[in-house]
Amino acid sequence: MSNITIKTGGTYSNGNFHGHWEVRQVLARGIPCEEESAIECVKYKVLVGARRRRSFVCSSEEFSRWARYEVTRDENSWFKIESS
Repeated sequence: MSNITIKTGGTYSNGNFHGHWEVRQVLARGIPCEEESAIECVKYKVLVGARRRRSFVCSSEEFSRWARYEVTRDENSWFKIESS
């Protein structure tokens, strides 16, 4: 993810198509991946995609590599948020 700050409550897409498309909502960020670990993690919930309605944890670096852009929902569609 380039030039985008991961925010708690933010929603992000991987930009893929069809069955590989996914939207994730960040539930918490900056949490330790393991006890006494210096690596920070992100807890997120999948809102759209094959794994929807489930929560996961991954490193902040992994989440940043996965995310292509921030998105917002308008009625029944998701739209890319243009960076300013």
